[in-house]
Amino acid sequence: MAAPAPRPSPRLLEIFLAVVEDGTMSAAGSRLGMSQAAVSQAVTQLEDILGTTLFDRSVRPPALTLVGNSVLRSARGVMASLRELEDAARHGASGRVPFLRLGMLDSFTSTAGASMLLHLKDVAGEWTVTSGFRSTSVQALLDRQADVIITSEERAAPGIVAQPLLTESFVLCAPKSYKGALDDIGALAAEVPFIRYGRDSHMGAVIQGYLSRAGTDARVRYQFDTTDAALRMVAAGFGWTIMTPLIYLKSLVAPNAVRVAPVPGKVIQRTLVVAMRVNEAQELLPRIHAGAIAALREVVQPQVEQLLPNCVQQFQIAGRPATRKRA
Repeated sequence: MAAPAPRPSPRLLEIFLAVVEDGTMSAAGSRLGMSQAAVSQAVTQLEDILGTTLFDRSVRPPALTLVGNSVLRSARGVMASLRELEDAARHGASGRVPFLRLGMLDSFTSTAGASMLLHLKDVAGEWTVTSGFRSTSVQALLDRQADVIITSEERAAPGIVAQPLLTESFVLCAPKSYKGALDDIGALAAEVPFIRYGRDSHMGAVIQGYLSRAGTDARVRYQFDTTDAALRMVAAGFGWTIMTPLIYLKSLVAPNAVRVAPVPGKVIQRTLVVAMRVNEAQELLPRIHAGAIAALREVVQPQVEQLLPNCVQQFQIAGRPATRKRA
């Protein structure tokens, strides 16, 4: 079996770049702590490996050939990549990564996101945060389009590890103008149209399944892309809807503009988790999980207790229900 052809080493590329940047082999040698002869020998070795002439030695100082200029661009790119690799390893060893892509549910981003990132500001040098179904799906992790996701997707996948953040039960949101009891969903549906929202097919299926089990024929007159628009329509008296406490808080309707109560009958819930690829999660996942939990407890739970006091038990952070504030 033939021996593999030799390849340029990072050291040879470093010497080549030093000669170009310093102008002469003697100047490059002074910077690198090498003799001029050793620098010249290294450049010749690189030329032999590449099978081409990099410098025109008929002029003083030696000038790059046409091929040498092309190699120069490639060598700079290789050395830049090596420096990034060294930085990534160094930051990783210290518990900090240079760049992190985070996919967060919009409702989490709008309520707990800023506080969470404040807790985690030393985890990464640079963050990219995206929302939306694709950015927060397990598939985004599998396709390496995200490094961390905060999602309500229930699908398990090999190579993905997740830790729970929050379990919240769905709540019923009705217009202030509706005076009937909110535990009689049949009477509500008979009097007020139902408002659908969003493109999350899973959440829509959960809500529709609940209505079907309740035997409720909910008349749909309005459908909106966003939960914000749907809740504002509820506040304006156009209909009623079902959502979670976190989604309600995200939508920022005026306090007391909407009547909110736990959905009657069998409880329906969603669970938010933080997930990563298992081979990358050992150091980062516990830190991100702790930051997210802290943000939920410090920022979101007090809002639930203040604005949705009758739904406190529907909002459970890390397996423990939020406790009602004492008067």
